[in-house]
Amino acid sequence: MEKGGIFLIKVTYSDLGSLYFSTIKDFQLEEVYDYIRRNERIEEALVLWTCNRFEIYFYPGDRETVDFLEDYVNGKSLKHSVAHGMDAIKHLFLVAAGLDSMVIGENEILAQIKEAWEISKRNSLSGPNINEILKKALEVGRKARRENGNGLRIKSVAAEAIEEIRLDEGKKILVIGAGDLGTQVSSILSRNGFAFSIVNRSPEKAKEISKAFGAQIEDFNKKKWKSYDVIIAATKSNKVILERKDVENSNVKTILDLGVPPNVSVDMPAHIRLVNMEMLSKRIATAGQKNNDYATKSLRTVNEEFERFSRKLMDIEKEELLRRIFDYSNEIIEEEMRYFEKKPFGKENEAQIRKGLESTRNKLLGFVINGIKNAKDIRSSETVKNMELILNENFSRYEAKKIKKVSQD
Repeated sequence: MEKGGIFLIKVTYSDLGSLYFSTIKDFQLEEVYDYIRRNERIEEALVLWTCNRFEIYFYPGDRETVDFLEDYVNGKSLKHSVAHGMDAIKHLFLVAAGLDSMVIGENEILAQIKEAWEISKRNSLSGPNINEILKKALEVGRKARRENGNGLRIKSVAAEAIEEIRLDEGKKILVIGAGDLGTQVSSILSRNGFAFSIVNRSPEKAKEISKAFGAQIEDFNKKKWKSYDVIIAATKSNKVILERKDVENSNVKTILDLGVPPNVSVDMPAHIRLVNMEMLSKRIATAGQKNNDYATKSLRTVNEEFERFSRKLMDIEKEELLRRIFDYSNEIIEEEMRYFEKKPFGKENEAQIRKGLESTRNKLLGFVINGIKNAKDIRSSETVKNMELILNENFSRYEAKKIKKVSQD
């Protein structure tokens, strides 16, 4: 992995509070990837979009690529933040462990990361850097849950939402949407013994839900929805699909809107109870779930795994820096050998001269090599940064000499 290569631009509910739900409405995955591809410098990218976060991981990270993506995000959101290198990697580990979710420890984030990875691959923007951190993040997420026992007490956001609206037996329930979220809602309703109907713009998707969970299929006709007691909107539509006029003079008493942005207008008749993601996230935030045992233990797991992963990357970086130092010193030795070749020495002296130069090199660089090997964090060292600048300058000088020599020959 390239040193400090991965960057992250993120917009989250914790950043924006209630503003998040009104400002992120224009984000669509296809649009984001289309924009990213306009910059040929961005070699790798992954977009993670869930009910309470919008994140772009990308490589390489420099002023140009960061500015490019910030221009896009600035047009969509009132606030965002940027992380790079190990900070971006640790954030992803926390996300995978469910420690950056509205419901601490929820399991659905692992599937969402996998799905985001597949979409990145389909857009030909996954690469060695992103692949490596995603693979490790998923390992960390699974380990946190396996060792720290999130179990059934850690519910998904959808499960928390359904629990919040307190469904009663015998109520007529309609689920709008047969995608990933609609499937999750259908699974929860089925497990808890609730009969329900499913409606989707694509009838084939609705048939799959019906077959899997025994749901009735409803027509995509809003007039027919008025006969239901409870409506659950579970789509990723970026538009409002249910307005006040659609439920006036109806049997509807409760509406659960899981859409981000909202799929249901907040202007509902007084007799209808509306629960949306903004309301739900406020309730969860005050529930004190971040103090549970899972969060405490899993944070320790994430920190331990992050330290191991960081040390692994550090060792790779040390090896790369040492290799470059030796490459540079070898250039010097070769230059000196070319000088000696012009002198009246015999071939029998060549090996001895080379050995002497290498021995001198090793003595001069010994303390530098040991310092790098023993350093805990070479990233924070200004000395190392300056050393790399000098190496780059000198390598450029040698390359220029080679080009000049070839042109003269």
